[in-house]
Amino acid sequence: MSTLIIHPADNDQETAIRLFLDALHISYSANEKEQDETEYLSQSPAMKTHLKEAAEQEKNGEGVTISLDDIWK
Repeated sequence: MSTLIIHPADNDQETAIRLFLDALHISYSANEKEQDETEYLSQSPAMKTHLKEAAEQEKNGEGVTISLDDIWK
């Protein structure tokens, strides 16, 4: 089965979608707050360590700067 991510434009749309899913007995879950990307990535212990090391390198002037023009090369 697929997972669908729906982005209602307002509370009325969200309510209508929830009522529709309830009427069809379709289970769903709601993420009540948008999750920060860093917070999401930090859920993995390995990624958390990597992010911590990268932040430390940047803090120590060891980071690498890439221009936007060079990203797609």
